[in-house]
Amino acid sequence: MCSLFPSSIVAAGLIAALVPAPFLIESAGAEPTTTTVTVNGLSTTQSTVAGQQRNELQAMLLKYAARCALRADQSLAAPPDASGHVEQLPGALGLAPEWRDGSCDKSCQEKVSSCLIALINRTGKHVQLSLLSTAPSLPRLSPGESDLGFPHQEGAFFGNVFTGEAYACRGRDVEKAAQVKRFCALEPASCTGLAEFTDAGRCEDACEMRCTRLSDGSERCAATSCKDPQGRRWSAPITTYLRNRIEAGNADQLDGTRAAKDEAFEPSAKLGAARFERVDFGRAGSDVHIFAARLAAHRAGARIEVWLEDGKRLGVLDVKRTGDTEQEQTAAIDARGISGTHGIVLKLFDATKIGRVSTIELR
Repeated sequence: MCSLFPSSIVAAGLIAALVPAPFLIESAGAEPTTTTVTVNGLSTTQSTVAGQQRNELQAMLLKYAARCALRADQSLAAPPDASGHVEQLPGALGLAPEWRDGSCDKSCQEKVSSCLIALINRTGKHVQLSLLSTAPSLPRLSPGESDLGFPHQEGAFFGNVFTGEAYACRGRDVEKAAQVKRFCALEPASCTGLAEFTDAGRCEDACEMRCTRLSDGSERCAATSCKDPQGRRWSAPITTYLRNRIEAGNADQLDGTRAAKDEAFEPSAKLGAARFERVDFGRAGSDVHIFAARLAAHRAGARIEVWLEDGKRLGVLDVKRTGDTEQEQTAAIDARGISGTHGIVLKLFDATKIGRVSTIELR
């Protein structure tokens, strides 16, 4: 894969080169309640035009640096654009708000780095995920009720992008990652970006974990500290959890449909199709039997057929009218004996009756 940044920018000087000094922040109001749920999309893809590349990548890094480091009541002033306009980049997670004073020591660097590394996605797709940590330095990422919809442990991320180090370990549910187009814990060697990713092995071997029980009885286990392959211990790892839902607009192939905002797709013809690679059907014996789609339909009468890559039809969803409101609609499917990851194709009929499909899920 291509590196996120031009080769002329050395890793040790990366942040200094791309983030204005001082790190200008505007702050207003009281500190808000935090949530661990966010959206990734810090891509490893680079443009072929050098000047355009640097500007786009600088803007992307600043956006995600602000999201990681600053609280929601703070913002980062981006460099002026060609017209002199200065965009305010909002904070969110508040992992290192001390950076507002213009300094970021080793602890600050590791906290921001773990967040940036966790948000890198080689596809550049926007995917909802939960960022968790039980490290004492990251109390804002403690597991809580906002994590109920994100039950699958993808992995843990740690390192220091200021010195060009990025590590990823594999969580217990890392096979779920490919279906939502996340690959840096599953296949670390395929991810570059802020730094070359190094495989740290299984999280249960590399990290000390602490678990929290949520209201539904499930647990969220997040890393307190992790070791890299050289045996060095890192004190600010971030563990990512995924939901089973797939952003529909992140399909590997769309025909007669178009990707829309918020990672949905919108039918553009009466007949359409959407192909999704590496969809997880679970372990042997845990048969999925429901197809669910969250969608808005202007009229009733459309249908969505669910097909396996080998040509077997699994089931049919007869779409009901919802108006402009998105609702989840479900249909029974026959996936007996199917396990592991497979490609599926959604075939849409009378599709123009559907306004948009935002997520799909097999369960």
